[in-house]
Amino acid sequence: MWQFTKRSFLRLSGLAIANRVSRGLLPGAAGPDPRHKVIIVTFGGGVRYAETFSPEGLRNIPRLAALKASGRFYASCSNSGVLSHYNSTGSIVTGNWQRVDDFGFERPASPTLFEYYRKAVKAPPTDAWAICTNKSFSLLGASSDVRDYGAPFGANLVLPKQLLLDAVDHVVKKRGGEGIVDRELVLRQLEGMVNEGYEGLGWTIFKAGRELDKTVRDTLTRSLVEYIHGPEAPSSGDELTFFITREVMREFAPRLILVNFWDMDVAHWGSYSLYLQAITRTDRLTGMLADEIEENPHYRGKTTLLVLPELGRDGDVNTANGFLNHRSGDSSCRNMWLLALGRGIGRGETDRPVAHVDVAATAADLLGVKTGAMQGRRIADLA
Repeated sequence: MWQFTKRSFLRLSGLAIANRVSRGLLPGAAGPDPRHKVIIVTFGGGVRYAETFSPEGLRNIPRLAALKASGRFYASCSNSGVLSHYNSTGSIVTGNWQRVDDFGFERPASPTLFEYYRKAVKAPPTDAWAICTNKSFSLLGASSDVRDYGAPFGANLVLPKQLLLDAVDHVVKKRGGEGIVDRELVLRQLEGMVNEGYEGLGWTIFKAGRELDKTVRDTLTRSLVEYIHGPEAPSSGDELTFFITREVMREFAPRLILVNFWDMDVAHWGSYSLYLQAITRTDRLTGMLADEIEENPHYRGKTTLLVLPELGRDGDVNTANGFLNHRSGDSSCRNMWLLALGRGIGRGETDRPVAHVDVAATAADLLGVKTGAMQGRRIADLA
């Protein structure tokens, strides 16, 4: 599959990255161990218990089913907020239920975990990342609280599909050549990945940060040529998101990462088989991310991994195809799960209720930073 070289990815990531600085924690923000890292993975797009941790659903998630034995499983993790993708994930990263524009035209209304962390320890963007398959998440990395926080303290946000789209625009459509044998075929392949899922209906992709400069655009050109001449390419947006996440981990070793997988939103198209395939793919990629944590010396023994769906999907009580949507507000939409793995995490399963907004409070405690007012509370047996 397509893998950026470290050199090309380093240059590419320059669109939103400041120079590296020391990662030492400053007075007033010191945690018990400044090396402790947190990675939050969202099963974005929405997934039900029925297709995951129910007895019938375990066949779709073999990696998570196996990982569950080595972690702490919360069988009741509720989403009590707006059942949209942007507001649900916004609630996870802010610790407050968000009620802003559903389609990503507004920033979260309260500071994000990224802002609290970066301001507290004076961390550069290389130390806090949001890598999102959902291409409407460009404003998710920082809040509208410009008085005390805001974009200067936000995450280094990467939209992998934006990288592909820019490559299509600037390489395939305009430049030609570059070793590309069949320009139209490559264009169709790349645009198919960008357009996959329900977002393909009248889609708009938002750019994060400033326009790409010439150096970054040239790097994209080289990366695209490397992909075309490589043995294979990712077949979905989530696979691209995983490989970029892995390169970020290897190149920058940040302490805080949000990974937004999202292929499962293909359910809106009405194909149950494609929905199940996307669940299994996300499970596989989450397992590969857990493997990378164990194999990467910057992360091994230092990382807490938190995995949860951003929301569920409608139940089948009143319709034969409830999996299509996620707006009913029924228990299948709101009652989710949370799996915690890694450093300092005990084993076992509990029915004790937790909530999506508890994730940010817990992660902040793990990172040793204080936050402002949050509706969420730290999960005592995790932090």
